[in-house]
Amino acid sequence: MNRLPLRRSLLLGLVGLTATALVSAGLVSALALEAYLMQRTDDQLRSAAAVVATRVKQLAGQPPGTVRAAVAPSDYLVEIRHRGTLTRFSAATPPATPLLDLSPAPPAEGPSTPVTLAGGWRVVTVRAGEALVLIALPLAPVTQTVRRLVLVELAGGAAVLLLLAGSARLLLVRGLRPLDRITATATAISDGDLDRRVPLDGVRVADPRTEVDRLTLAVNGMLTRLQAAIAARTRSEQRLRDFAADASHELRTPLTSIRGYLQILRHDMVEPDRRAEVLARSEDEAVRMGRILDDLFYLARLDAEPQLRHDRVDLAVLARDSVADLLAAQPGRPARLLAPTPAPVSGDEHALRQVLANLLANVRAHTPADAPVAVAVEPDADGVTVRVTDGGPGVDAALAERAFDRFTQAEPGRAGGSGLGLAIVAGIVAAHGGRVGLRSPPGGGAEVWFALPRADDALR
Repeated sequence: MNRLPLRRSLLLGLVGLTATALVSAGLVSALALEAYLMQRTDDQLRSAAAVVATRVKQLAGQPPGTVRAAVAPSDYLVEIRHRGTLTRFSAATPPATPLLDLSPAPPAEGPSTPVTLAGGWRVVTVRAGEALVLIALPLAPVTQTVRRLVLVELAGGAAVLLLLAGSARLLLVRGLRPLDRITATATAISDGDLDRRVPLDGVRVADPRTEVDRLTLAVNGMLTRLQAAIAARTRSEQRLRDFAADASHELRTPLTSIRGYLQILRHDMVEPDRRAEVLARSEDEAVRMGRILDDLFYLARLDAEPQLRHDRVDLAVLARDSVADLLAAQPGRPARLLAPTPAPVSGDEHALRQVLANLLANVRAHTPADAPVAVAVEPDADGVTVRVTDGGPGVDAALAERAFDRFTQAEPGRAGGSGLGLAIVAGIVAAHGGRVGLRSPPGGGAEVWFALPRADDALR
């Protein structure tokens, strides 16, 4: 089944409904006029019947002019049957067959109910002593009047429909013009123009009170979200490819080292007194590979659905513990803690300890042992910010932009580093609804910070 275009369907529907309404109104008005004229004719017949019944004896045998003077108007047909004699009075040509022979007998008192006889006559009969009287009026005037009304309604309705069809077509063309723009935009997008948007009429600002502008805003918003989703998917796929390549590269290095050490041992290419050293190096590489796999597994869990607790955790306490661990590993490093007040947040204590541990592990790995480090915990009305600042050589600007990407290393190929520490920090902070950043001033040193929302009960 072929479907009509929207403009044609709306136009035909509008014209059809209007035509139906006009026909219904015309039919009702014609029937109402006919009923009114028939009622008026019946009232005239009853009035004339009453007059004729009272004067029938004087009218019997009188010339037609006397009847016309007594019973007006002149369109009446009067038939009187008295003792077998039929007398007929009419200004017009009467029917060939007497209507008294066709009409029903009147009741004993009063006129009969008006009826319509063949030939277009409306008749009433009445008894007047021994006489039987019939009064009739032709229905031609009623029919002509109703016919003229119907013709006028048909002509007026046709004119209204033509005017309505022309006006509706212009309005539909203008009103549905935004659909053409939406169609053109969708076609352009399907051809690859993802930046295309549905234009508004002219240069005016969109008015959300109108249906067309609401539709335009909704479509443009949907297109923007789709473009953002496609871009995000593209970036995600690219990150996945980069991640797979980096992971294979990072795992290949310790595997190659382990394979080389094992081949050396198998072919007895190392002196006996150095076997322990070779085995220790193999074990170190295996530990490094295990550390990389553990970090990758942890990041995968953060990406999928982080299963973190939401307990009340004081970051000031975690910062003190982390600084103590740093000093235990490097007793000679200058370290300073700035955590004057409790700083409660809602989060997973183990994960947040790992954040601080990774940040301070980066300080140990990438700065000299005598470089100072400061850990500051800064609570405020919105949340808690933790800053880890070191006095090392700093971070290159290009490296700082991707410091939280996976497998990003300040010194590629350095033993023991996986390039996943800051990526884990960013994943944990994001899972807590926080933010993370890195700043390295030109004079040297680096500052890594993260901000978390405060615990709900901390604001009470």
